Amino acid sequence: MNVAGLVYDKLTSDEEEIMLEAERRGFQLRYLFVKNPVSEYLSDPKLIDLHAVFNRCESKGRALEACKIIEDKGIPVVNPFKVEYLCADKIETLKLWFDNGVDTPRWMYRSFTNREGFLESETEHIADEIERLGYPLVIKPTMGSWGRGVMKIEDRSRLIEALRNAHPSSINPDGFFAQEYIEKPGFDLRILVGLKPSSGIKVLCGIARISPSPEEFRTNTHLGGIPLGLKLDGDTKLAKEAERVGRILLDGCRWGVVALDAMPDAKGIDYSIVYRYVAECSSLFQPIRLIVEENRQRRYRLWKRSLEEAFSRYKSSEAYKRMERVVHEILESCRIRWHEANSRFDYAINTRNASGFNPAVFYLDIAEDLAR
Repeated sequence: MNVAGLVYDKLTSDEEEIMLEAERRGFQLRYLFVKNPVSEYLSDPKLIDLHAVFNRCESKGRALEACKIIEDKGIPVVNPFKVEYLCADKIETLKLWFDNGVDTPRWMYRSFTNREGFLESETEHIADEIERLGYPLVIKPTMGSWGRGVMKIEDRSRLIEALRNAHPSSINPDGFFAQEYIEKPGFDLRILVGLKPSSGIKVLCGIARISPSPEEFRTNTHLGGIPLGLKLDGDTKLAKEAERVGRILLDGCRWGVVALDAMPDAKGIDYSIVYRYVAECSSLFQPIRLIVEENRQRRYRLWKRSLEEAFSRYKSSEAYKRMERVVHEILESCRIRWHEANSRFDYAINTRNASGFNPAVFYLDIAEDLAR
């Protein structure tokens, strides 16, 4: 029998989608819960006879350590360590893309001087360097996710304050990262690309994440953003670009699946129409939020059907279809700026339902290829 491992430190609906797909195919899963120290939870007997391991640790540190331990035993991991390492650090991802001609936002990074952050005497000089990006600018942790620690900085006084308050942490261990502010047209993009041993890299699916108001520049769905499925035909400019960006990240690997985050640059474009429609779409999306909130303590498989039915109603509404047309029309005029990649991305709630593609299927496709 085909056997794959599922490494996790928190069981979410995303991992349960993998479980459901494995059950559907008759593919046996071995559950490998880990916490610190990771090595104590991944002993040799637990890893015996595994054809592949899905690394779904939420903690980037645990994900890296688990991947290294398992790969050192000769077991294929989804994703490979190289990919896990790049996705864990925004700076390394941006360096790789920039060196390969990918269109990224301008950025600056300054390593912390000591265990407390920066010396008071340094802050003015560091601010001088960062100001070359222009205002507003964005600061963010190098290893963060879900919008945690992301701030829009409007002027020098706020920048100085941020530098004085910056210190090493689990999501920002080494330094201060500032990025050019990109004027988005009310939404950004998340596009999944995948590679399996039996075929080349391809774009799997994608969503636009629309912010609830002009005042909120972050688009994360847990901060009020709403998802909208993208039409990513293989011949479109966006799909071709996503495939190229993903290929750079997965270069040298035979398998992998990652989420690429990009910002449409709307400078000079009138996108006010997005915010004329977003309130109605947000209202229609509210029943989906309620289903998720009310079922947080229940097994995902028990309310998955209700979620899918709610998404079907949301996507069949005239407001959704109108927004869909608007988003795709705006994208035709935008320059796309790629800025981040995610190895352990969430997908079961929004990406799967908005796009119509289930990444768990691709995870199991990779495992079946590796088991042959």
